[in-house]
This record gives sequence, C-alpha cells and structure tokens, in this order.
Amino acid sequence: MEVKCSICGRKEKITKVHKDYTKLARDTKAVFTCELCRSRLRYQALQSQKPERPI
Repeated sequence: MEVKCSICGRKEKITKVHKDYTKLARDTKAVFTCELCRSRLRYQALQSQKPERPI
C-alpha cells in the first residue's frame, strides 16, 4: 500500500507489518505522518514544554 505523508507529502510504501497499516486500510480519512515528520513534531512538542531560561 502506498501512502502519502500529511505534512511533507512524501510517499512511502507500507506493508502489513507496519504498525499503522490496519488503521490506514480501514479508514479512508486516517492521517499518516512519515518517521521524519513524526520525530520533528515530537522534538518541537518537547521543546515547547520546557520552561524558558532567564536572561
């Protein structure tokens, strides 16, 4: 199955072994994000939760 990342638009082929395969196969409106975008979002979320450093 070929899916497209919702953020960057990169196309990837996923197999039945992929963790999101069943969700994407069942639901036509399911959102898929590639590993690079997922890592970027996780990093940005962690950085936004850190307290600001005093100047």
